[in-house]
Amino acid sequence: MGMIGNFGSRIVFETSDRKILTFSGLSQKVSGKYSKHSIIGQKDRPEFTGPGSRSVSFKIMLDVNLGIRPQDIIENIEDAIEQGEVEYLVIGGKPIGKNRFYISSVSEAMDVVLSNGGIARATLSITMEEYI
Repeated sequence: MGMIGNFGSRIVFETSDRKILTFSGLSQKVSGKYSKHSIIGQKDRPEFTGPGSRSVSFKIMLDVNLGIRPQDIIENIEDAIEQGEVEYLVIGGKPIGKNRFYISSVSEAMDVVLSNGGIARATLSITMEEYI
């Protein structure tokens, strides 16, 4: 089994001969905070007031053909959001940033739904924010 990363125990990114759960399109936003001071007759002057919060977003495709039960993963992620869980986001054995993250939102697209209502494939768009 090859573990790629994780968000606590809620999301474990891994590849094996029985299961593939990976992410795509990982993007990260790092920012600073600035106050602007007005000066008569001149442009505003920015003043650095500290680091801003880091955010991360990515997509996950859940597919029964890849050994995943989409509904279970969806419910697991929804529970983490609704319970306000914070964990380190680890990719390649290294945490992203110095602080833990929380899942601020998830968008769920049910790509393939079976006649019995079961989800065969879904795509999730997840956004996480740094928890300080």
